[in-house]
Amino acid sequence: MENWLLVSNCNTFGLANSLRLLTNGVKIDHADYWAFRSKLDEYKQTLTEYTKVIIHPDINGLAYDFSALENLSKIPSIKFDAYHPDLCTVVARGAMLDSPLGPFHSMIVLAAYQAGYDVQTTQSFFRRDVFERCGYFSRWDMERDQLLKTFADQGLDISSKFRTWSRGDCFMYGINHSKARPIHDIAQLYLEKCGIEPNDTDLVPSDVMTAGACYPVYPEIAELFGVRGSYMFKVPQEYKQITLGQFIEQSFHIYSKLAPDPFLPDVHYTNRHDLVKSTLAEAQH
Repeated sequence: MENWLLVSNCNTFGLANSLRLLTNGVKIDHADYWAFRSKLDEYKQTLTEYTKVIIHPDINGLAYDFSALENLSKIPSIKFDAYHPDLCTVVARGAMLDSPLGPFHSMIVLAAYQAGYDVQTTQSFFRRDVFERCGYFSRWDMERDQLLKTFADQGLDISSKFRTWSRGDCFMYGINHSKARPIHDIAQLYLEKCGIEPNDTDLVPSDVMTAGACYPVYPEIAELFGVRGSYMFKVPQEYKQITLGQFIEQSFHIYSKLAPDPFLPDVHYTNRHDLVKSTLAEAQH
């Protein structure tokens, strides 16, 4: 029996369990990147013993250079922001800053705080005309194309699966956390790429991502894509949701404790955040 090791990001558990459900001929060990790094010396001794070492492409070289392994394979994860175009990461004091919902912040909330607006005014910016001027309605095609390319670069054609995902409800909990079904489908495609016929089953592993933060699709954006919209934010590690007003208030509280130190979106979001700032300024006149 083949023995595989999977090392990935937050998708590790769902992907490993999907692979287990879909094949009986492979023993699968798994470790997310953080667990792998904590036991690096142990893993170094055993990596060559695996038939395959499967990694997320983005982790190569962070804690270990996997590139010399002859048994190396790669599976990306889904990153897609068209449902959640308002989200960004923020850097403060040389590190990523957590929001009330973990690593991702609202660009509108951040820009409003930096401009000195209060909570009530900030909440008023969550409307269709502001979203449109911020470019929130025009990200689908570019995000889809980039996602398909990311997987195609690893020999995985997800185009048919993507069409299926996008016909149903929103398939993402945020920018980089997908629901369980897409992860299961990726496991199936990977097995087929390896020449292994997947088990004929529709069983999907439990959706462990719901333990983390779950960001809503704003109703104005949801209407465009034909999915359910909401302004309720599910907080991490609790089965509890907060309202948009609470999310804004708690975000403002986090930002207020940083003064006078600067806090800015990660450089990847700079141009889009600048557009949001100018849009809010115009929306007030």
